[in-house]
Amino acid sequence: MSLFEELSRLGVNVEEGLERVMGDDSLYEAMLGMFIDEAGANPVCLEDFDAGDLETLISRVHLLKGFTGNLAMEPLFTGYTQVLAHLRSGRIGEARAEFERIPAIQEAVTDCIKRYTEA
Repeated sequence: MSLFEELSRLGVNVEEGLERVMGDDSLYEAMLGMFIDEAGANPVCLEDFDAGDLETLISRVHLLKGFTGNLAMEPLFTGYTQVLAHLRSGRIGEARAEFERIPAIQEAVTDCIKRYTEA
């Protein structure tokens, strides 16, 4: 199985992601690596919803929403979009509840990317 096949099985719309980079497989793979870097540099965890720094949380969720949208990581993009909408509406509890589904999906996607891209 290839990276793109496995990502597809995880719900990533690889075909759409490739269209966004004009079919350039290498660029798409590089952007997948950038996603891992940015997710590591701008982590979101459940404790963040209780920390009281709403501005930073919104900023990080917005960044990850953008990356996942550009890469057509549909399950993550949908989740981050909903979390962001709740946060911007001041519904922290709902945002936290929605976020609870994201880490397992994101871990599966990032583990897949790492398996195929790290030497």
